[in-house]
Amino acid sequence: MSAVEHVTGQLGIDHFAAAFVPLAHERLDSYFIWEHWPRAWYERYLKLNYFHFDPVVSAVRRSGQSIIWSQSLQMPRLSTKSKRIMEEARDFGLVDGLTIPLHSRTGIDGVFSVAGNRSKLSRGEVTLLEIIASRAHGHLLQAERKAERAHDEAMITKTESQCLTWCAEGKTDREIAALTGRSPRTIQAHIQNLQRKFGATNRAQLIAEAFRRGVQR
Repeated sequence: MSAVEHVTGQLGIDHFAAAFVPLAHERLDSYFIWEHWPRAWYERYLKLNYFHFDPVVSAVRRSGQSIIWSQSLQMPRLSTKSKRIMEEARDFGLVDGLTIPLHSRTGIDGVFSVAGNRSKLSRGEVTLLEIIASRAHGHLLQAERKAERAHDEAMITKTESQCLTWCAEGKTDREIAALTGRSPRTIQAHIQNLQRKFGATNRAQLIAEAFRRGVQR
């Protein structure tokens, strides 16, 4: 994020934002990665749920390519609501801008936008911003994957692993106790520990989560 802010500052760009793409029925509020929009515009954009009607976002998602607002949007062809969004953006100082798609293996994962009062961006500046946005997004995804792996690789003991295997085969606490030479109370404690580690509330959920994480096969 610091690198992005440094580059936008060097280019004389006042405002920027990045967000993951919410589903059609979801609001944008919790999907922002970070932003430096004019505060009043940011609040209005969220309050009126403009994201799903934003013609720039629609154009980026449709084309899969970066969009320079003034070059890519034909105002006469826009819907009344889309025109109003763009006109209001100008009123808040976002005269022109660039929106870049953030791609992942499953498609467009998010968007990164810069905007302000400055004159048209050059092709070289657009390319630079695309590289910076892509690298920043890549680092975010990498950090997210590391966090998921750390979560998925919950440390379980050898005894807990045995209990999990017998659980997956449908054995009761008493049956597992007889198979492992331990008391039913001890087995129950191991199962409870496993549920806590896997964030499960019952045995069925525990087994499903163990299979999902690849701990149980």
